[in-house]
Amino acid sequence: MKGCVFMSSNSNNERFRDEFASKIATVLPPEQLKNVLQVFDITSNGYDIQRKALEIIPAGGVPEVVKYYLASKAVENLSKGTLKQYRYKLIDFFETVNKSIQDINTNDVRLYLYNIKQTRNVSDRYIECIRVTLNCFFKWLVANDYLLRNPCEKIERIKFQEKKREPLTSYELEVFRWNSQNIREKALIDFLFSTGCRVSECADVRLSDIDWTNRAVTIRHGKGGKERIVYFNAESELTMRKYIDSRSDDTDALFVSAKKPHQQLGPHALENILKKVSGRAGMHVFPHKLRHTFATSGLRGGITLEKLQMLMGHTRPETTLIYAKLNQADIRMEHQRVYA
Repeated sequence: MKGCVFMSSNSNNERFRDEFASKIATVLPPEQLKNVLQVFDITSNGYDIQRKALEIIPAGGVPEVVKYYLASKAVENLSKGTLKQYRYKLIDFFETVNKSIQDINTNDVRLYLYNIKQTRNVSDRYIECIRVTLNCFFKWLVANDYLLRNPCEKIERIKFQEKKREPLTSYELEVFRWNSQNIREKALIDFLFSTGCRVSECADVRLSDIDWTNRAVTIRHGKGGKERIVYFNAESELTMRKYIDSRSDDTDALFVSAKKPHQQLGPHALENILKKVSGRAGMHVFPHKLRHTFATSGLRGGITLEKLQMLMGHTRPETTLIYAKLNQADIRMEHQRVYA
C-alpha cells in the first residue's frame, strides 16, 4: 500500500486496520468493505504495518524528505559546494515536475531531462550530472523505505564528450607569473602550483598550518573532510614569506584581503585574483588549471601515481589520471629512453 512499510511483527495492525476501515467505509458499501478487510487480514498476517510519514511528502513542490537526504550526505562529509549543487538540482526538478514524489515515474524524469536539453544552454555533461543526482536521491529513498522503486533505474547514462584538459607549459606558467602585479598574486600562483591544492583548500590554510622547516602544509579540511599534508617548493617559500612580511595584520589566515580588517579570502575571491592576472596575461588560467599543471609536471618528473594520488587528495587513482594524462610527446620520449 502506498505510504506504508511492512516489517516483521504485529504490533500496529489493529490500529491501522481500524483507521483504514473508517476511511474507506464512507465510499464503499458494507459488502465490499467486508471483502476488502478480509483481503487486508490475509495479506498483512505476520507483518507490522507502520505508516510512513506522508506529511513530509506533499502532493507537489519540494518534498521535505529532500532535507533529510541532504542531511545524510552532510554526515558523509560531502563538501558544502557539492551539497549546494545537490540541493539546487533537486529543488529545480521537483518544482518543475510538480508531482507527488510517489507518483513520479520514469517518463517524468526523461521528459525533465529532455526539456533541459531543449530549453537551457547546458552541456550533455551537465545533464548527466543531473541524472546522477536524481538517481542517487531516488536510490536513497528506496533504500530508506520511502519508495518501492527508483524511477531513474531504467534511464541510461547520458553520453558526452570528455573535455580535453591541457596543462600550462613551463613557458606559459612563467608568463602567467610575470603578469602578477603584487606579491600576494605571485604568492597565490606559486602556492597553488607547487602544492596542487584545490582552491577551497588553499582558502582554508592558516599560518599555523605551515611547517616552514619541511616546507609542508597540513590541509585540515580536504575533500570529504580528509586531512593530508602537501609540500611547497623554494620559490613558493620565498614569495609566501615576502607576502606575509608585507602584511601589517595579525590574521592567522594565509591569504587575506588587502584592505582592513584584512579578512580571510574565500575560494571565489582567490579565483577572482587569478582571473585578473589571466586578463593581463591574455590567458585563461583558473585554480584547477594550476592543479592540473601540478599533476602533469609531477608525472613527467617521475612521481609515481600512488604518491601523486596522496599529494592531490584523491580517493581513487583513476581520478588522478584525469588530471595527469601524458601527451604523445611524453610517451614517445619514454619509449625512446627505454627501448632505443
